[in-house]
Amino acid sequence: MREKIIGLLELEGNEKVWEIGPGLGAMTSHLLSTRVRLFLFEIDRMFIEYLEKAFGDRGDLKIIPGDVLKTWRAEYELTGPPDRVIGNLPYNSAAAIIASFIEQGNLPPRMVYTVQKEVGERMLARPGTKDYSAFTVLCSFACSIRDCGNVPAGNFYPSPHVMSKVVLLTPCGRYDFSLLPMVSSFTRAVFASRRKTIRNNLQRGGWWSGMEQDLLFNLLRQSGIEPGDRGENLSVDSIVSFVQKIRRHNDTV
Repeated sequence: MREKIIGLLELEGNEKVWEIGPGLGAMTSHLLSTRVRLFLFEIDRMFIEYLEKAFGDRGDLKIIPGDVLKTWRAEYELTGPPDRVIGNLPYNSAAAIIASFIEQGNLPPRMVYTVQKEVGERMLARPGTKDYSAFTVLCSFACSIRDCGNVPAGNFYPSPHVMSKVVLLTPCGRYDFSLLPMVSSFTRAVFASRRKTIRNNLQRGGWWSGMEQDLLFNLLRQSGIEPGDRGENLSVDSIVSFVQKIRRHNDTV
């Protein structure tokens, strides 16, 4: 399984690879055999001590201690962007880590994440399904996402109580990335309450501040979005189309 997961990175040697959550270094050892430059992001002090003893004398490896959400940006600015990212992500923060990378433009050519199965299903979900969410829209805006299979709990130590899923992300380049802040803001608003309509969620959040309500709803309809529909039914294309219309309107007033 480890060889299969690493194979998804399509390494050729000398790439700068970030590994998130290396734990006891089972994946680390395999990665080092591929002649990469490895950066390990680990929060657990006991694991850090073990990794320092096991790999600390290697010149092709650097350990960055602490919460990756708080440390990755400084490392990015210090040593530059990674060529690949691989990670067995913590279940309680996997979505936040992936979102942080996407929103701040840290998108190397290939990213391989092992996440809780439910998180993976949210990333892969299609409009109109129960797993489709604002997080789905964010991931799909930036990346093509491939389901690379489930991993039973027994493949890990310590063994978790849930099934995991491996997903491969590659930047898709389909959309103007400068639209992302507004796409994210709109998506969060329409998903604020899944039981409410787009109209009600936008009205409750005051998302269109400074714009006539009739104009807002007209721009929605021009994008193929009915205000009486629910956010979970919106495709990424329709959301982007709407945001583009909002931007064009704002640029003319």
